[in-house]
Amino acid sequence: MLASQPATTPNPLQFQHECLNLLGSMMDISSAVAYIVDEQAKPICYETYQMQPAMHRDYLESYQQMDPLYPGRFRSDGDANVVRMNDLVPFHQRCDNLYYKDFIEPWKVNDIIELFFRVDGQLRAGAALILKHSEPQYRAEEMKKLESLHRFIEFSLEQSMHSPRQLQFDQFCQHYQLTAKERMVTELVIQGLPNKKIAQLLCCGLATIKTHLQHIFAKLSVNSKAEVVSMLYMQRQ
Repeated sequence: MLASQPATTPNPLQFQHECLNLLGSMMDISSAVAYIVDEQAKPICYETYQMQPAMHRDYLESYQQMDPLYPGRFRSDGDANVVRMNDLVPFHQRCDNLYYKDFIEPWKVNDIIELFFRVDGQLRAGAALILKHSEPQYRAEEMKKLESLHRFIEFSLEQSMHSPRQLQFDQFCQHYQLTAKERMVTELVIQGLPNKKIAQLLCCGLATIKTHLQHIFAKLSVNSKAEVVSMLYMQRQ
């Protein structure tokens, strides 16, 4: 008997790339980041836009769990779609807030606006627009524009996740009883990424990726990533 089908996830990297291109072309931003969300509402597969690598690394290593906009905090809040960081922490509390004092202020951030994208009521992806001190706060008209972009991006994400090719991939994963993590690794394998890059995108160690690959190979009765790609290619014929 087949196991129940894991939750569908967006196509890694494709969504982030298209999302950032659209936001960068339509909004006045100095930097941004987009990501998808795994089954524990943890952001993975980050892609950055004009963001200093040291800032992103600092965030991931030391401040992610302090972030008031961390996706896990909005997992079940279906009304939270476009959220401003400065609306969550009153100004008078920021001097005692480690996230503001040790991360936001040193990197000269004025505000961060997070966009949460849901499909079928489940949080699937997100993006953060970072405004520096040198940039003005978004006015009401700019926030309305951003909310319209959010609706368009969310609709596009839903369509891509329900596309025939994605549904075919879902059936493949269900047939071979791949877990959610194994599905994600398989998606990245299809894109030809090396193990080190896959580990970086999924925010885990190289040994973990190798273990996932061993499980995938065993379930598919293959011995290499090339054979995994070949099986999927043959299925699509």
